[in-house]
Amino acid sequence: MVILGGCLKTKVGFDSPAPSKRLEAIAHSSQQSDDLSRAQLVEKLSSLDPAERMLAIRALEAREGTTLGYDHAAPQWERLEAVERWRVYIGQDAQDPTLSGDTEPQTDSPMNPDTP
Repeated sequence: MVILGGCLKTKVGFDSPAPSKRLEAIAHSSQQSDDLSRAQLVEKLSSLDPAERMLAIRALEAREGTTLGYDHAAPQWERLEAVERWRVYIGQDAQDPTLSGDTEPQTDSPMNPDTP
């Protein structure tokens, strides 16, 4: 039997497998001013984890001075509308947030009038 000493260290990052390391990256980015971390914060507004959403909007508010009406605890459809406002604000092309693996599937969307 082999016993390994110590624990594996997980790196801090927006895509870390460890939730605490993702939260640490979000908190750290509130002190940054680069476009990449700002875009990553905007994407975290669509996270399944409410703590990630809350920290991300607080970091964006600290950096930009506004929330653009985003509420981390709002219903999904309201959050999606606010995320789109953030994407426009930072000049990012609008994206379907349901395509990212870390986001909630869209629900309660109106039916497409072009479909039978």
